[in-house]
Amino acid sequence: MPDESGVRMTDTAIVLVLGVAAVASAAAEGAPEQVIAAAVEAAHGGQPVVVGGDALASVVVLPEFYERREFKPAWTTPAPVDDLLRAVHESAAAGLDPADYHLAAIERLRATMPVTPEVQAQLDLLLTDATLRLAYHLRVGKVDPERLDPDWNLTSDLGNADPATLLQQAIDQGRVYQTLSDLKPRYPFYTRLEQALAEYRRIADAGGWPTVPAGGPLKPGVFDARVTQLRRRLGVTGDLDAAAAADASPLYDAAVAAGVKAFQARHGLPADGAVGPATLRALDVPVAARIDQIRTTLERCRWVMHDLPERFVLVNVAGFNAAVVGKDGPMWESRVVVGKPYTKTPIFRADMRYVVLNPTWTIPPSIMRKEVRPAMRRDPHYLERKGYVMVNGQVVQPAGPKNALGRIKLMLPNPHHVYLHDTPQKSFFGETSRTFSHGCVRVQKPFELAALALDDPAWSTHALLDAAATGKTRTIVLKKPLPVLILYWTAAVDPDGRVRFLPDVYGRDPAVIRALAGGVAMRKRRVRATSPRVADIAEPADE
Repeated sequence: MPDESGVRMTDTAIVLVLGVAAVASAAAEGAPEQVIAAAVEAAHGGQPVVVGGDALASVVVLPEFYERREFKPAWTTPAPVDDLLRAVHESAAAGLDPADYHLAAIERLRATMPVTPEVQAQLDLLLTDATLRLAYHLRVGKVDPERLDPDWNLTSDLGNADPATLLQQAIDQGRVYQTLSDLKPRYPFYTRLEQALAEYRRIADAGGWPTVPAGGPLKPGVFDARVTQLRRRLGVTGDLDAAAAADASPLYDAAVAAGVKAFQARHGLPADGAVGPATLRALDVPVAARIDQIRTTLERCRWVMHDLPERFVLVNVAGFNAAVVGKDGPMWESRVVVGKPYTKTPIFRADMRYVVLNPTWTIPPSIMRKEVRPAMRRDPHYLERKGYVMVNGQVVQPAGPKNALGRIKLMLPNPHHVYLHDTPQKSFFGETSRTFSHGCVRVQKPFELAALALDDPAWSTHALLDAAATGKTRTIVLKKPLPVLILYWTAAVDPDGRVRFLPDVYGRDPAVIRALAGGVAMRKRRVRATSPRVADIAEPADE
């Protein structure tokens, strides 16, 4: 994919500043079109363009839009401007920053009197660029996931939309706000995250929550002055009811223990009802950090939550969970085991195509290089001792009760050699943090998942179990490939409104948070003038 257009401003950028010589001559002629044309020409020449102190980000759609208009201003009545500013202000509810959309410069220019041709042109350019920026961020995200993960292969397809036409229609029809709103992901998961963000911002505005001082473990029956602060802390996030939270008693009673268990369950911790070091650290995470966690997950949703198939498998690596998702939401869920921090499960999309009962396991190249070959050099009998055999120059573990893949694997061909499978090590599913694999995803209920994937009355869960019990290796091809999305979300909101924060086991959140706070950049892409679709005002994708 082509690189971004280079609109992120740096001290060394070559900038055409509208409002200097080019504007002076255009203004003298009373022609805002001349100012707009100068900006378009500079953009075509690859020069960063600064208008009213702000850099323009759209260097493909914006020039195309004004060329079709013969450089005439587009925002000539107050209503569409008001519509846009409403959408810009509300972008904060999605975890975005209204300042990214020229808000200060637009409001300043809008209040400038008299309205000279220079002011009219500058305001028009900023309004157009702000609309395209916000549309782009709502549709594909502000952060480019490909810059964070070279293996990223989940792309947001803008179809055959012509953004310049759609922008013109939105302005002409008085639908700027609605068109932008329609670009947001429409899944309940996303809406619930927005509600959680609003709630945690209310908590922040009210002063956040108190910290619980360090000290010895807190558990039922203990009298400790810190219990009073613990009560207040749990009350702020609704883990403890208002009456128990307001109680100044230092007794760690049953109500406090229940509140701690609720908190632990929401934060991916063992729900034992006692405050040890891990629970204390989670309690004392500042509300600002939790807000960032929600914003990060909202951004990750914008990367992938558009035009999803009616039915797919979603694996959340950070949540150690897999689900089959239908049009009405999750229809099946299971615990999973994912890769260790040094053998991370990659984030990608692939199609499940077939199921193998009683599979053999061909040792992947990475495990051969890091583990098997060194072990073979140390121990000539290593293969025999492990029950491995050589087949056509590859090390293979035969099917059987000790096979690392268990009795079934679900294949989604991909360059990472990652798939979903059973495991003989069932005890790992009882752990709270489940990072134990070499990168593949071990599923607690793999036969149920296989039956749902096959979607064939002949292959119910029981039928698959019976077939596996024969010990024979068998491949069953899905009638229709089933998309599998392996993602990484560290915040979630249950349908009942309970907010869950998941450990950032791979340390991926900080890079997204930094990028959300960084400059605005839009990847340079070609405009496609075909039949429009009212949901795709953005810099369109390459063919």
